[in-house]
Amino acid sequence: MSPAKPRQYSRAFTPKPGAARRQLSIDNVPPALHRAIKAKAKRDGVSVRALVLSYLERWTAEPSEPAR
Repeated sequence: MSPAKPRQYSRAFTPKPGAARRQLSIDNVPPALHRAIKAKAKRDGVSVRALVLSYLERWTAEPSEPAR
């Protein structure tokens, strides 16, 4: 078995020195989904943190739809 390659830690989301930091946690994630996320991230060599932050960044850049 070959050694695992280190995950790429995204520097795109590194807080600036002295900047406020916030912690975001997601609870009640179904166990099967959690396992699938962790396994795919490991296979792809990326961190779940980078995936979530890049998704949230793209999502907040999209225009919002009007409320119904």
